Amino acid sequence: MPVGRRPLLATALALGAATRPWSARAQAGAFPSRPVRVIVAAAAGSAPDTAMRLLADRLAARWRQPVVVDNRPGAAGNIGAQAVARAEADGHVLLFSQASPLVLNQHLMRAMPFDPARDLAPITLVMNTPFILAAHAGLGLRSLTDLAARGRQPGRALTLATSGATSLPRFAGEEIARGLGITLSNIPYNGSPAAVADTIAGRTDLVIDGTPLLAPQVRGGTLAPLAITAAERMPGLEAISTAAETIPGFARGGWFALLAPSATPPGVIERVAADATAVLAAPELRDRLLNELGAIVSAEGPAALASLLAAERNTLGRLVRELEVPIE
Repeated sequence: MPVGRRPLLATALALGAATRPWSARAQAGAFPSRPVRVIVAAAAGSAPDTAMRLLADRLAARWRQPVVVDNRPGAAGNIGAQAVARAEADGHVLLFSQASPLVLNQHLMRAMPFDPARDLAPITLVMNTPFILAAHAGLGLRSLTDLAARGRQPGRALTLATSGATSLPRFAGEEIARGLGITLSNIPYNGSPAAVADTIAGRTDLVIDGTPLLAPQVRGGTLAPLAITAAERMPGLEAISTAAETIPGFARGGWFALLAPSATPPGVIERVAADATAVLAAPELRDRLLNELGAIVSAEGPAALASLLAAERNTLGRLVRELEVPIE
């Protein structure tokens, strides 16, 4: 290249570099320019659907654009997640998803229709619904310490009712058993209600599921709570010890997050994350999510969600292999 043209090229490159931050700001500033569609990878009336509709109303007021909830249940959440993975990456199509299609399904299915790590960009965690581990009231168990002592006794292994062999509560129960140094015999049901009913009736010893389902049974005395899997004692359920009080550092729950197609501009990701975080800071919304869904708000942005996704993929993948869960 002629020497005289090098300064011109350097100037052009410098100007290009200088305009990139402005470009990101411009992209975020122009967003949203039309209605935003949020695909929920769950059925209408479910906990994630209810939560997203509460969030959508408040984001719509903030953005001055409609925020439309589009329910796409099926294939353990894969249908909704895949639709967003293939959507236009400008922030006007977002995903609100439970954990399974993001961190678990890839370990349970031989062929995934998309790659969660490659095809979806994290925006922010929204909420976490801890699990309660409870026992049939007649067993006389009142804590994880009691459970550990009973589990070490010779004879029949205690049975643990779960909503399915590949459900997140099942894996949480397995982690608790390992943390206590005991073995529990998993009894998978086709859904939560039957698992709870059989434990109340004494056909199974233990059950683990979400707080909205088990808290009323605990309060009514039909089940004896042993632990809750939240990091701290939960408001309204302060009498239930956390699993971490016996198994240091342990916390798990059914969490829900916002994501976008992977090529979405960083400025738009940051804008959505900031606005969602601001909306979720409102005490009124936090109280509704806690009281109606048993959910604890947790909105910390893209980096925190990316770390959670990586850690969960590693932990759940290891459990699937070690428990020899059948791959479909």
